[in-house]
Amino acid sequence: MIREARAEDLPAVATMVARRHERSFAAKNLLNPSFEDPDTVLASLPAQPTGWVAEVDGQVVASLLWEVDDTRTVCHLAGTVGDPEWISEIYAQAAGVWVSSGFTTHTIIVPTVDRGMSDRLVDLSFGRQQAYAVRPLGDQGGEPVEADGVTLEKVGTDAVDEVVPLGDVVARYHEGPPVFDRRSNEFYRGLPATYRHALEEGSHLVLARLDGVPRGLLLWRPGPPRPVYAPESAEIRLLAVHPEVQGRRIGQSLTSYALREMVSLGHSACVVDWRTTNLSASRFWPGLGFLTIAHRYAREITLVPYDDIDD
Repeated sequence: MIREARAEDLPAVATMVARRHERSFAAKNLLNPSFEDPDTVLASLPAQPTGWVAEVDGQVVASLLWEVDDTRTVCHLAGTVGDPEWISEIYAQAAGVWVSSGFTTHTIIVPTVDRGMSDRLVDLSFGRQQAYAVRPLGDQGGEPVEADGVTLEKVGTDAVDEVVPLGDVVARYHEGPPVFDRRSNEFYRGLPATYRHALEEGSHLVLARLDGVPRGLLLWRPGPPRPVYAPESAEIRLLAVHPEVQGRRIGQSLTSYALREMVSLGHSACVVDWRTTNLSASRFWPGLGFLTIAHRYAREITLVPYDDIDD
């Protein structure tokens, strides 16, 4: 039986999430061990859930809890868990409700250990969109990497005008093949405020200069982006190298600098994510020892008005 989720279902959902977290053996020391405790998971779930559960013989066997972000995308995080076949049945019911309400983009984050869930989402026409990865810092961040003629410099809000063109390069890269992630003019106008806000909130920014000109940047911040990661983690939010100087180890040099700085500030792991259609990123991060622990799957539904359909 599929029905709407209720608050009394949350302990069962939390137990399923905790058991799944226990299966992440390869990343065990990189994730938050307290998430193996159902009570910790329960505290991270919404007190009044929105979504559905599948119930068999009085027991919750799968759940799909959801929320809507500021882009009107339906998101599923920790609350999507359980038997993949039942998740399929729940989604079949949920998708119609969302589309009729105008929500046509649906995303689900799936740990890599949950292969059954990933396979079922592909069957439902979801595509793998984003990768989430972690790297331990037990090697003290690794050996320094130098790039010929490049100097690295920690900068603050006074350098925002130098940062924006490089961030713009990354954003526009995602508008070309094979990504096609179109951005609005409003997005580009907002870049200076975005970087300034990040720095004011405690993020660290490193510029790579070649002949005095900024040609690369790395932005990272202390703390895990989500509580599922180890509390001592830090997150790389942005790495950008100008296309004209790619292949000169500038990205490796920036990352090496940042990882060693994280270690000096007491961090034990580094978290990063990237679009899987960003082919260079999909090669770059695993090559630096980052272990992919989850993927975001997305399904976008295009609605064609009946007036536009030929008879």
